[in-house]
Amino acid sequence: MKFHYDLFIEILCRLPIQTLLRFRCLSKTCCSSIDSPDFINLHLNRSIKTSTNRSLIVDELKTEGSIFVVDLDLSDRCPVELHRPHKSFTDSVEVVYNNYTGVRIVKPSKFSTYVFGSCNGLLAMYNRRGMCLWNPSTKKHQNLPQFWSHDEYNRNDKILVGFGYDSINNDYKVIKMIQYNSMYLSSNKNDKIRVTVYSLKGNSSTRIDDLNDYYIRYLRGDSGVAVSGSLHWVVWSQEKRPDDLILAFDLGNEKFRELPKPQIMKGYFLRVAELGGSLAISCLHLGTFVEIWVMKEHGITESWTKLFRINYDKQHGISDLYRCDMKPLCFSETGDEVLLDDNYGVYSVLYDLEQKSAKRVTIFGSPERESKIPVKISASICVRSLVPVNFNSEIAGSASELQGKKRKGT
Repeated sequence: MKFHYDLFIEILCRLPIQTLLRFRCLSKTCCSSIDSPDFINLHLNRSIKTSTNRSLIVDELKTEGSIFVVDLDLSDRCPVELHRPHKSFTDSVEVVYNNYTGVRIVKPSKFSTYVFGSCNGLLAMYNRRGMCLWNPSTKKHQNLPQFWSHDEYNRNDKILVGFGYDSINNDYKVIKMIQYNSMYLSSNKNDKIRVTVYSLKGNSSTRIDDLNDYYIRYLRGDSGVAVSGSLHWVVWSQEKRPDDLILAFDLGNEKFRELPKPQIMKGYFLRVAELGGSLAISCLHLGTFVEIWVMKEHGITESWTKLFRINYDKQHGISDLYRCDMKPLCFSETGDEVLLDDNYGVYSVLYDLEQKSAKRVTIFGSPERESKIPVKISASICVRSLVPVNFNSEIAGSASELQGKKRKGT
């Protein structure tokens, strides 16, 4: 019995990644079909459209911490420890200044590696000495050149990073921004943010105009959130600290712009996220509630829509999370629930959009197992894919476009 080739590809397209990797050994035809750019794009697009083949990637908050993956397609969500492409920390040096004498001290230090971006199944990872792209499904990785300045770091320097796909130029790009600690700057420097962009397609980096009007909030700020061809962060205005602003970087024209916020009261703590292909923000009022807003049309103020609000004191079982910094991670496969995560703990909450109720969920399978998972620094959604870590313009082209169009319920 012979299969029509199109039917054969359609069957392969519905199989999980690990099965496809094993099927590459069946025959030369099977291997070449699975490795082809058309099939890799077809499989990825189907995963994005059907909200399947999704993993939750979890980092530990310690220098020698591990990284875990949780299969969100399974009912028994047991964590599986991944083997990092390199060790979880790097030996380096840092510059420390004595606050009273101003004496400069260079001392050895360790910097942990963390995930700062997820796109088409590729994870971008960073420590202060290097970056790499890693596909945890295929277990392939590629180290990136150190494209940023080799200036010495002070432990109080503020850094923002991001990773995303540029559909205009058919390219993956990495951006790094650094704001030197003004307390120890020489007179010829100020609080400007230095920006460097690396292109995988061109294997080259570009210094673009410094940002003079913004201030990075924390020593290690939020990673850039990729939506509609732009990366997004929450920063402060230099003149109106601590006034949260949404800063967007267009990966196509490599220009920054501010995005409008929804009409909300002052005093909120904002975080950006991606939800169903749209830009989302969590507005946290410590000790009281958190609101989740979604920008249905990118850049359009009037398109901001409040998706839901969780009042901690009125939700049974989660009142102790009132100080947690919750942000949305993803919709359920059916689109009627939203999974939220606490950035600094092992807590997760599932919000039912129809019942308008929230409950604590155990992502790690059981309370006993969860208690063995240390505090984490980040959690991100990664689609399982065959996308190679070395740039391939044929594969880069079509898949990320679907992410910008994907909405809840599709």
